[in-house]
Amino acid sequence: MAEIQQNDSGKGKKGHQKKMTIRVDFTPMVDMNMLLITFFMLCTTMIKSQTLSIALPSNEKVENTENMSQASADDAVTIIIDAKRKTGSMEVDTINGKVVNEVYYYFGKPCNGAAVTAENIATTNNLEKTEMLTDEINNVGDRSARGIRKIIQDRNKEVYEAIQKLKEQYNNGEFGSLETAQEREMAQEKYKEAAVAIRKDEKYKKPVIIIKSTPQASYGGLVEILDEMQINSISKYQIDNMTAIDSLMLIDYQNRHHND
Repeated sequence: MAEIQQNDSGKGKKGHQKKMTIRVDFTPMVDMNMLLITFFMLCTTMIKSQTLSIALPSNEKVENTENMSQASADDAVTIIIDAKRKTGSMEVDTINGKVVNEVYYYFGKPCNGAAVTAENIATTNNLEKTEMLTDEINNVGDRSARGIRKIIQDRNKEVYEAIQKLKEQYNNGEFGSLETAQEREMAQEKYKEAAVAIRKDEKYKKPVIIIKSTPQASYGGLVEILDEMQINSISKYQIDNMTAIDSLMLIDYQNRHHND
């Protein structure tokens, strides 16, 4: 509450304006602030941060460390991210100062397991190039899988189709009601448990994705490939270093297709 105090000490001169002291009492505002803080604490819905989740290896002791990064030739898919080169040269291409990424891949062993030499690299090179299309690049009306996404989905077809059926069951309310936030959260937990069980089920044929990147590629290209692992329900993938054979295959492919 505001109070006006008049200072009457001494006799004022005729025509002299009287000075008044105004004091504002903010004590009631303390209670109001506490009420507002309590209201927001009880009524605010916390939003979970949208972060990229990556499955990290466990701390369990591994007896055979030499085979930790190995996969069977039938299941292995190697993805190489590199910077786009300008037409007719090996110079890195950029748009508005940003590096344009390209993606390459091969199945199984490099050069199909053959001994690689400078003479036979062109005939044994099993490296292929594809598109790295994201939802931002795709046309709004085109939701079909293309580029590296289609390649990954084809290799992970059984798991991907099983996960899609789970999503339909979730949308149809088979994991629980979706009316309230609490019910949706419980349904999501049940859906996640079922999805994890499918990814771990050994009856499904699953690929092992090995992701590699050249020094010229941008960090954003690696993030896009990691996003594809989540989108396509890939349970086994790892980030590895480029080998000498990988570099040789990449240079050979780019030299033979530098005018494309």
